[in-house]
Amino acid sequence: MYRRRVLALCGLAITGAGCQGETEDTGSVTPVPSPAVSEPDTGSPPGVAVTDAVVAPGVVIPRTDSISVEPTAGQFLVLTTTVEGSGVDRGAFSLRFDGSTYSPETFRNGLYRDGEWGRQFTEAGGPLVFDLPETGSASDTRLSWPGGEWTPPKTVQNRLEAPLPSFDVTLDGPERVTEPAMPTLEITVTNAGDTAGRYVLALNRTGPRVAYAPVGRFDRVLEPGETAGITHDAKTPYVDDTEPREVTYHLRAPDDNNDVTHRIKPVDEETATES
Repeated sequence: MYRRRVLALCGLAITGAGCQGETEDTGSVTPVPSPAVSEPDTGSPPGVAVTDAVVAPGVVIPRTDSISVEPTAGQFLVLTTTVEGSGVDRGAFSLRFDGSTYSPETFRNGLYRDGEWGRQFTEAGGPLVFDLPETGSASDTRLSWPGGEWTPPKTVQNRLEAPLPSFDVTLDGPERVTEPAMPTLEITVTNAGDTAGRYVLALNRTGPRVAYAPVGRFDRVLEPGETAGITHDAKTPYVDDTEPREVTYHLRAPDDNNDVTHRIKPVDEETATES
């Protein structure tokens, strides 16, 4: 992609009487140089910096009106990059891991990160996601691009080599509230494995007056046996008389067994069987 500038001067020998450049005293021919031909100077290879590197069991991606977790049978290595100088596209990057080479994954709608909808890799940098086997030797792990490479720190290498732990996830909150209601949700995540690992969650809401809306993305590294609590201020179902008068939260995780739904209704609603 990035080539050194080449200047080619091709001499052209012309022979025979009456040819241009022939002299009377020697009869020799003076070579006539052809026009100089050069390739465009595309600049120096780009300066690429990796500003963040995480190992995760899934990534949060946007849908039409919600966010969800894209899981993997192995593990994702998510790199955040910045690029200075001449642009380089995503396809120019490759990752070496456990003796094999991997290309970045493509997500049609990009990633959902910190409230940003559809984050993509651009000529200025961005996320690079590699779908890797669950475990393997990370001693040869390298991110490569034309003109450079990056080696992950030892902490990242250790997480690539260790099996991903399992997590226990719960979503709690009031089922019925009175007006004025200020309900609070509590998400609890526990690392149930023997190694440190990162959980990844996506929370959406339906109602009131909203068919579907993203609430947030949550992720963090937990040590074995460690528990994290996440508090979220929920919406009140007391908006108007629009039916149904309820707010429902949908928590999504890489493991479908950890998907949780919680519904909040006004206390004046008749008790109904919840599905």
